[in-house]
Amino acid sequence: MKYLQENQLTVLIVTYQDHRDFLTEALAKLNCQAKFIKNVIIVQNGAAYDIKDFIESLAIDELNFITIVNAKNEGSAGGFGIGIEKYQTVGASKLLILDDDNYIPNETFEFLANLDDSKVRAVYGDKIAISLYRPQHDMDKSRFERKQDVNEHFFENTVHKFSIMHKLHSKRDYTIRPVQEVCETFIAPYSGIILEKKDIVNIEPIQRSYYVYGDDTRFTIMMSRSGVRILKFKQAVSIDLEHSWYQDNTKDGGKEKSDVQLMLETDNAKELWRPFYQIRNGVYTGKKLFKKNNLIFYLNLFIYCIMPFFVYMPKTRSGFRNYRFFLKAVCNGMLGKMGEIDQSQFEV
Repeated sequence: MKYLQENQLTVLIVTYQDHRDFLTEALAKLNCQAKFIKNVIIVQNGAAYDIKDFIESLAIDELNFITIVNAKNEGSAGGFGIGIEKYQTVGASKLLILDDDNYIPNETFEFLANLDDSKVRAVYGDKIAISLYRPQHDMDKSRFERKQDVNEHFFENTVHKFSIMHKLHSKRDYTIRPVQEVCETFIAPYSGIILEKKDIVNIEPIQRSYYVYGDDTRFTIMMSRSGVRILKFKQAVSIDLEHSWYQDNTKDGGKEKSDVQLMLETDNAKELWRPFYQIRNGVYTGKKLFKKNNLIFYLNLFIYCIMPFFVYMPKTRSGFRNYRFFLKAVCNGMLGKMGEIDQSQFEV
């Protein structure tokens, strides 16, 4: 049996602002593979235009559309959350989640339609998900060359990806790959993930208090803990139509900048809200899901808060301002002060 068969897929797309140009191209690509798709759920996160009229104007009769309109932008947590809930009541056996500026090339559908499902499950078990590889987005050039991947132990006592224990390179943090060219990941983004309905029935609901950033991290952590193994194949890709804010700002001599570095180095206070969410939500996730040892966790927290002052922070007025917001983000995460933030605080 092949992994992807006809009429087996529901596609969930969350769109916001006015991204009709991107959405037009993404839907045109899906239309080319309509035989695999039972329905397409589109969540409009903030009504910038009439989504139903727009879809009708495209005259894509091969696809069955289900539209959901949030009167205001509910963030990624609200948009994807309501979409996943809808999928569980109307969808096919598999769910493909996409951003509105992301599309799946024909070659990926062909690969999935020819992938031997029984052979994959013989190696990884019955509960699998596929996270499509995003070559334009992924800065890890050696992803498919390694022989091992990190497992849940790697994340124990981390404070938003940081742990002093990572310096020890403990063997228990890594798992040898059964198939070297197949990457296994414990955490994955929403965009480009293919889930199976049977595997997410009992997963806790999306935590909408995250608003943006990190809700997909938490959701896929809970998937992995339930026994779902998330796989990446180099031949199964998704293509970005637009660079994200993070991509445009994260390259530093070919290396990825951390959220903290991006936050402390900017001169523009209006750019602080994105890393604020990322840091706050990441700290909250670490405390709630990964804290196993109080001593190690709070040592990591202390170093995480102090080290950026000496390493990243410019000793300027804007640098001290940004550091104050960084500490506020950490405090909010530790105290569980979640939800949508007031962006006017950054208009200073």
